[in-house]
Amino acid sequence: MDYRMLVNALMPRVGAGEARAIARMVLDECFGLSQTDLLLGRDSQLSSADHDRLAQIASRLVAGEPVQYVLGSCTFCGHRLRVTTDVLIPRPETEELVAWVLAGCEAIASTGHAPTVVDLCTGSGAIAVAVAAAMPSARVVAAEISAPALSIARENAASVGVRVDFVQLDVLDTAAAIASLPQADIIVSNPPYVRASEATTMDAAVLEHEPHLALFVPDDDALRFYRAIAQIASGRLAADGAVFVEINSYLAADTARLFREQGFGRVELRQDQFGRDRMLRIYR
Repeated sequence: MDYRMLVNALMPRVGAGEARAIARMVLDECFGLSQTDLLLGRDSQLSSADHDRLAQIASRLVAGEPVQYVLGSCTFCGHRLRVTTDVLIPRPETEELVAWVLAGCEAIASTGHAPTVVDLCTGSGAIAVAVAAAMPSARVVAAEISAPALSIARENAASVGVRVDFVQLDVLDTAAAIASLPQADIIVSNPPYVRASEATTMDAAVLEHEPHLALFVPDDDALRFYRAIAQIASGRLAADGAVFVEINSYLAADTARLFREQGFGRVELRQDQFGRDRMLRIYR
């Protein structure tokens, strides 16, 4: 197994461009071969053991396992994070949510106040770690129900070298969440928001490998996490604070309406880089 063989094996599943990108990533991260090395044919000089290892990696990729899980890591906001099937793979659009949150943090910091940021449903800790790294003066608290996910999140905070206070709690148990969390200047969340009925339209790799606990909500209560976030914010958000949430683009209007009905003021909608309604900022 070499670079060209890996590309050819992946092409029927993902197409030529993505196949080359995945193959380059694998050869670089697993075997230290740069694109220049590949152009010079140095992948043919791999040891027999490395060729066998590459063949094993190829079989997992051809079977549809996401390359991030195969490699055990991904890049998010410039940081290398560990990911396993216990956590979702962070998406590029969530980086846009982080950028929006950081703009809010900077506005607070400009007044001389160090912001407190609470990340609900933290998963891999991607949002919390990125905020803590970019805003060292902030206190960042991250909550998650899954013990395995919290273990990954703690590992990511340690590997990036940032302090995040992690709390294991069920966001849907709003009374316990309010009792456990500090007052926050900013609450951010990328909670489960995919309706069960939408599963038929999703990529098989996502359905077969990413944790359903972090993805799906029932069709008859699709906004359950946003309702809980609104209740937690009512009890823990500072008077001049804001909530930032990633949303299901199909439910943007409904999600905004929920926050207004919960007594919040202005709700601002922002689209992601793909032109989809993807995130909200909600003012107290």
